[in-house]
Amino acid sequence: MLQAWLSIGFIVLLAILLLAFVLWRRDNHVLAVAALVVGVPLWFAWEYARPTWTTGVITGTEVRRSDPDVRGNTADVQYIYMRNRSDRGLELTNDDSWWWLKRNSERVFNDAKTADTRKTEMTVVWNRWRATLFSWYPNVIAIGTAGSWPFWSLRVIGFYGLSMVLWLAYFYAFFWLNRSRAPEA
Repeated sequence: MLQAWLSIGFIVLLAILLLAFVLWRRDNHVLAVAALVVGVPLWFAWEYARPTWTTGVITGTEVRRSDPDVRGNTADVQYIYMRNRSDRGLELTNDDSWWWLKRNSERVFNDAKTADTRKTEMTVVWNRWRATLFSWYPNVIAIGTAGSWPFWSLRVIGFYGLSMVLWLAYFYAFFWLNRSRAPEA
């Protein structure tokens, strides 16, 4: 349980809240509210897109036909089920993703089916949230053998590299705005 609260996402959220608190204590109320209004939605979008990985055994795969939309169109949705090392179940979808430049969902699904029949341990990189209210499932970005594989994935390194630039720019902008507003003595 403590591991979830010490994840990078919650540390960034705590830093946003701490920034707003410091700005509020320095009697810069407008800037403190602006830091929250900009930072919290930015954090939600970042947390939604952030890649996460887990290692475990794939326990099943399934293809289901979606409900028809307004025009009557349906689609086949690929589901991958797995149990991670702590025996927690995960339900994942397998869609192509323009954001992650993923155009190989059929290969990923084939790798998942092979891992399911062989019962081998795999590492899965995924993003998005599981929301039962909206029937949202996390999306598989990539799949590979268990081990150190996802840490050196170009997609993961690129995402976290751009994330560092984004968050440093956010905090620098609000510190710069706070300093420029400070009265000169």
